[in-house]
Amino acid sequence: MISVSGVSFSYGKTRVLDDVSLDITDGGVTALVGPNGAGKSTLLNLIARLLPLQSGSISVDNLEIGRTSGIELARRLAILPQTQSVAPRLTVSELVQFGRYPHCQGRPGPSDFAKVADAIDQLGLKAHANATLNSLSGGLRQRAFAAMVFAQDTKYLLLDEPLNSLDIASSRSLMRL
Repeated sequence: MISVSGVSFSYGKTRVLDDVSLDITDGGVTALVGPNGAGKSTLLNLIARLLPLQSGSISVDNLEIGRTSGIELARRLAILPQTQSVAPRLTVSELVQFGRYPHCQGRPGPSDFAKVADAIDQLGLKAHANATLNSLSGGLRQRAFAAMVFAQDTKYLLLDEPLNSLDIASSRSLMRL
């Protein structure tokens, strides 16, 4: 379970989260719904420890995120943020392999390569596995990042607007997956 308790967050003088508490159970789908600027992305980034916690507490499977190693946290949850930036010359396969880092620390074995191949296959990217990210359309690039998150093989996936740039068929496929 992901447990958020009394979390508040401000960007300068602008408070975007005010005493937020919620529990997200495993084995299901939870959606954060609200208008632009409501703090949904901020909350996801706090859970994933991409932003520093200003007040309150967050735990993942009873592990306080501020006291849990990055590797341990990355073995439990993965995040697909709204925007991503990586070296454009990476291939799809190289990008997806980054998802395995928490499990192999840069020394992938057969099971890691199998997870990468499975994620590439599930996201319909086999034909693009050796293509560089800068040669892909926005939708294919988004699917490549989704494949990286799926290859991470975690209990929790934090997906922040995962359907950005996807066509209708790809959106439906990703939602089913």
